[in-house]
Amino acid sequence: MRTWSLAIGAVLAGVISAAAADPPLMCFGNEPSWGLALERPGEARLILPDEPSAEYRGADTHIPHLRERAWRGKRQDGQGSDLVAFLRQADCSDGMSNVTHPAAARVSLPDGRFLAGCCRLVAAAAPAPPAAGAAPGMAPAALEGPLWRLTRLRGQDEQALAGLPTGITVRFEAGQVQGFGGCNQLVGSYTIAGDRLILGQLAGTTMACEPPLMAIETAFMGAFTGALRYTVAEGRLTLAAESETDPKLGFAAAPPPRFEGIAWEVTGFNNGRQAVVSPLVGTTLTVSFQEGSVEGHAGCNRFRATYTREGTRLAVGLAATTRMHCGGEGVMEQERQFLAALESATRWAIDRDMLDLHRADGERVLLARRGVK
Repeated sequence: MRTWSLAIGAVLAGVISAAAADPPLMCFGNEPSWGLALERPGEARLILPDEPSAEYRGADTHIPHLRERAWRGKRQDGQGSDLVAFLRQADCSDGMSNVTHPAAARVSLPDGRFLAGCCRLVAAAAPAPPAAGAAPGMAPAALEGPLWRLTRLRGQDEQALAGLPTGITVRFEAGQVQGFGGCNQLVGSYTIAGDRLILGQLAGTTMACEPPLMAIETAFMGAFTGALRYTVAEGRLTLAAESETDPKLGFAAAPPPRFEGIAWEVTGFNNGRQAVVSPLVGTTLTVSFQEGSVEGHAGCNRFRATYTREGTRLAVGLAATTRMHCGGEGVMEQERQFLAALESATRWAIDRDMLDLHRADGERVLLARRGVK
């Protein structure tokens, strides 16, 4: 079973083990769809269907040995009893998509209702601007965008690195770094100041793998931390400690991924209620991008829209559909939610043959796999 934790250097500590380390979270669930935004210290926003959102003020109580925290608060208007949310560091699946989230949530509402679901990490803040006088070639644009594959890790055999089944990879984008350590996923924040890359705390799964692979991952996590000097040249990235000249880490840019000309089968989409859900049983959702036109099947009707892209940025126009009406329960509502999610996409990425679309605030809107040929 996998759990999520914070990595400080090579040591993985609890994501919710100390107040200073609490990451912003969006908790959510289904049946009914609900959301609880814990994005700022001492504040919470409850989102329920057919009800106005409610703002709460409160505080956390931490239970480190259980990797759990309890958030308790009252409505800002002073009405009603306390809302209490128990958040536990644990792998959590919403049961309707292939996405694994870093924490499980149990929420007791003031009126006695009880909700259960998962929590996802909220996207990191945008990076700080480069320092004045940054060296040529040190612009964040040179670092951001490519998928960087590890080719050198001081103290490790380069042939062993090249022989890893999936490799160790990182990607920097708009203040957030995501990657794969060879066994576990990682995510965190970063800033750029001149030729310095400053990594924030990293969160990652802690799945156990074979000892040789774990040893390499531990060494990587120990090196990929703190403030590092970076250089990008001819498709290669090197990272060195500020007090050293010999780089600790070396990466090569992977060939750019391709999402056009591929039939994608949707496995999850944002339903507009802070949740990514899987398609209804018996329906199929597909998308295909090609030469400025995106088309596919929305569960009942076929659709077509225009799109533009620049690098990993994406803009999708309003979709036109055929005029069929399908009578299955929820099918037409699903179609509306799916198309709205697609139209809200502003960024795309591909990770292990999965198309991942996000909107401007970092929330995932669509996840799809390559269709069966």
